[in-house]
Amino acid sequence: MRKPRPLHQRYQREFWPAMAAYVAVMFLLWPLLPRVHDGWLKIALALLPVVPVVFVVRAMLRLARGGDELEQRIHLIGLAIAATVVSTLSLVGGFLAAANIIKLDGSILIWVWPTLVVVYAAGRSWASRRYGGNGEVMCHNGIAWHWRLLLVALLLAMIVGFARQQLSVYQFGALCCMSAALAAWGLILAAAYWRRRSLDEREAP
Repeated sequence: MRKPRPLHQRYQREFWPAMAAYVAVMFLLWPLLPRVHDGWLKIALALLPVVPVVFVVRAMLRLARGGDELEQRIHLIGLAIAATVVSTLSLVGGFLAAANIIKLDGSILIWVWPTLVVVYAAGRSWASRRYGGNGEVMCHNGIAWHWRLLLVALLLAMIVGFARQQLSVYQFGALCCMSAALAAWGLILAAAYWRRRSLDEREAP
């Protein structure tokens, strides 16, 4: 197993706690916003999710800046793909909303950044494979991707369980769908991993 680079280890220490804080704020504290009536306190609570996002972006920038030229190129390709996809989706949604075909409110903007990150990760993985990599996104920390996805799915399921009373029907459904999708994705990757490992063991002399 390849030893993780210090750059990637630092990224892990910076990225995942910030992401965990973002998820916790969004689904534990942010739903309390309608109960707050003080103007400044409401503004502070509304903007609270931005704080962990800043640390996530900082971790991603430090990772990209610390890589070699090839890694920086892969990051750039992933960012270009993400910007193209998200901007195109925004344009489509804007035209449909302007034509009164669908109804969109301001809350849709909350999903822009998570969508950008997900598409960026997928684009970077694709670019990494094109340059002969293994598609590993962001870092190499020795934890297989199927375990990462299953752990995130478990985290979301725990949030649903502990914060059920504070979640709206929409938030509850969104979290359940996200948890189920991540769990299914993780199981698919796990099956592929064990199948590939089994084939390698059979072919080994």
